[in-house]
Amino acid sequence: MDETFEGASMRRTFHGETSSTPTHTRTADTRSTHTRTGTMHSESESGSEYVPRFDDYGDEHSVVPLRRMRSSQEALIPNDESDMDVITGWLYNGPLQRAKYEDFSTIDWIYESTKARHYKNDLRVQTHVGIKGRLQLLADSSKSWIVLLAVGVTMGLIATCISVSSQWLIDVKGGYCRTGFYLNRRFCCWNTDTVCVDWVTWSELFRVHWHWLDWLLQFIVFVFDAILFAGISTFLVTEYAPYAAGQGIAEIKTIMSGFMMRQFLGVRTLGIKCVGVVLSVASGLSLGKEGTMVHVACCCGNIYSRVFKKIKHNEVKRRELLSAASAAGISVAFGAPIAGVLFSLEQVSYYFPAKTMWRSLFCATAAAVTLKLLNPFRNGKLVSFQVTYDRTWDLFELWFFVAIGVICGIIGMLQNRLTLYLMEYRQHSVLKNFARGEVLVVALATACVSYMSVYLRADMVTLVSNLFTECTGQETDGLCSRGDRTGNVFSLLVTSVLRVLMTSVACGLAVPAGMFTPSMATGASIGRAFGMVVQTLYENHPTWRLFGACRPDVPCITPGVYALVGAASMLASTTRMTVTVVVIMFELTDALIYVLPIMLAVTVSKSVADAFGKDGYFESIIHLNGYPFLSMDQEYVLHGTSDELMVRVSEMTVVEANGETLESVLKLLRESSYSGFPVVKSKNSLVLVGYISRSDMAMVAERARVSSVYSNASPCCFSRGNIELPMAHAQMLDFRPWVDATPITISHGTDVNLVAEMFRELGVRYVLVVHHGALLGIITKKDIVRTVRLHSRNQARSEMPYVPVWLSSMVRQTHEPVQHRLPVFSSESRGL
Repeated sequence: MDETFEGASMRRTFHGETSSTPTHTRTADTRSTHTRTGTMHSESESGSEYVPRFDDYGDEHSVVPLRRMRSSQEALIPNDESDMDVITGWLYNGPLQRAKYEDFSTIDWIYESTKARHYKNDLRVQTHVGIKGRLQLLADSSKSWIVLLAVGVTMGLIATCISVSSQWLIDVKGGYCRTGFYLNRRFCCWNTDTVCVDWVTWSELFRVHWHWLDWLLQFIVFVFDAILFAGISTFLVTEYAPYAAGQGIAEIKTIMSGFMMRQFLGVRTLGIKCVGVVLSVASGLSLGKEGTMVHVACCCGNIYSRVFKKIKHNEVKRRELLSAASAAGISVAFGAPIAGVLFSLEQVSYYFPAKTMWRSLFCATAAAVTLKLLNPFRNGKLVSFQVTYDRTWDLFELWFFVAIGVICGIIGMLQNRLTLYLMEYRQHSVLKNFARGEVLVVALATACVSYMSVYLRADMVTLVSNLFTECTGQETDGLCSRGDRTGNVFSLLVTSVLRVLMTSVACGLAVPAGMFTPSMATGASIGRAFGMVVQTLYENHPTWRLFGACRPDVPCITPGVYALVGAASMLASTTRMTVTVVVIMFELTDALIYVLPIMLAVTVSKSVADAFGKDGYFESIIHLNGYPFLSMDQEYVLHGTSDELMVRVSEMTVVEANGETLESVLKLLRESSYSGFPVVKSKNSLVLVGYISRSDMAMVAERARVSSVYSNASPCCFSRGNIELPMAHAQMLDFRPWVDATPITISHGTDVNLVAEMFRELGVRYVLVVHHGALLGIITKKDIVRTVRLHSRNQARSEMPYVPVWLSSMVRQTHEPVQHRLPVFSSESRGL
């Protein structure tokens, strides 16, 4: 992709109406002559062959050359058969060179896949048989594994640093450790079973003895630190890395589908994301760090893949590695390497060959092993909220688990709708110009509200861990208090409502953070409250037939299990993930016996949420931002034909195969904004010859413009057929190596559902509509995406007549072209 023209050469033979693929030679000195018989000849020391070159040295020939390895097909052609026609078309032998994909454009999956196959074939042809050749093949195949190993180890290190740093900043809001300021409260009081004398609160430091003044001082420090941490985080994001805002999984899904976002996986984004997520979590905003690990892992995979040209210059290979790298993010976030593999398959990957699953497992395992060796929590756990259960469940509890699934399904759907409504409101209101100020105001409000409740004041990881933990017989306070059980249930329900509101507001802020942990905290609060109600019913009415299976000498109801089921249900309803959520909870608890209740609740929760719309949180973000994404999970039933969907040729700009000059090409590029141009034999006949992308045409035309060899009157050639060459001293600019001579075409009247499947399964960027070889129009991926979204909205309205108007209109889709958007929180909208 980054190859240059200089020093390259190639051989091309024209015979009859067909064209040959290029075959490369290395000739030091070449003199070419041209005839008008339709065949090019040249004289050189190696024989009669035409070797054009692209330089400024005044050679008589003028065809733009390229440089690449000889393909395996070309290597099989004997040297004495130079007049033999080789199979034509870049789809078979690959193009010589393509320009870089522009930002906010879509890759050519067919081209990239073909280039990867021919790279492997060329490598096998060039390597010699024997130990040396096998070692070369082994070294080449090991590049991907080296990248994945580096990603896994790096993610283990990053996860350790983020977890330790964020916990220390959270504890600093309440005090500091006398024996070591760098220690958080847990490590400071590691060997203390009762009162920790080494942990000093800020009121103790200033010797405040009055109770109300003690409370006020702690409150002021708590709020001040929250605003400070949130302010630094949003400043870093808006000033240096706008792409670090949010969770990033929606954008990663779009990138996996072939979309280009240049700086989204860069070094600066990685650094700001890691630092910003620590600050945003420590500020107390209703956000988590687990979801951002996926973005961080993909950034590491993208950075490490630049080391090897094999991966750097092939977008399909890079996306295969990014799919595997995303598994490491979930692996370190939840201590669940198997769930990481399933997450990559179920949620992130658009193109997932069988070998990617093995690579995903390798990368996730490397990350988990690294995290285990570092042991950041000094208790052998990969994450701090891992729990184990000693009790089992009874059959009658399945009805309660179903009820939790229904409740969390509805609440998760409402949270998604409210979050997206607020996001869209930001985009169309003055708030988009005050991103930093909004973060500070939300941080202030969140800190003031959270400090009033012990469940909101605690960080969400600690809260989820406490909600999951079952009570023992010795514990009689807090969640385990029997005397204050009613108050705890009420507090948990209020906490759930406030958590939904605060999460909906915080998810669109200009700070890096995710929504996995807030959703789990909400679901765990609901589930724990539900379990405590059931436990109270059993204790007050143990003789009911409903509790007939309970034994009197063994605790029958475990509220911690209900919290686990609620967390899984809430996470499933917001993200629409199923198998991944079940495996995450299984790996968190190490209890296979609870898989069935979790599976049941997750299935019910997702079904309830799907009744109000098939899109989860990430898919809704994609639609809101207008990304060109076609989901592989949904089935579309569209109506119409290609004639109704296509952009007609009368509304397009086409290029004549042999009737253009350099001046007309430059003018065409200046006056039009199309991403590509169909090549026709003539504008009268409109017989289709091929297709050339704007980036390729602009690259060649710009290099020719600054060259001393060409002038504005230089003719341009786009046709691969039999042509008459200009005189020897007339410089012809050859665009043929960049012309797709075999574009994917369909006949007029083709069903639109078949067209949509072509875009989704083949990953094409465009299809041309023809009739008996004549161009009728073009259909791009954005046309299909626009049609699918319009159909989805109409179908949702017809299938849900019972949904209130205020709820169905809460999320309105935007049609603003994505290339005209600024990043979510760019430096141009950071005013205070």
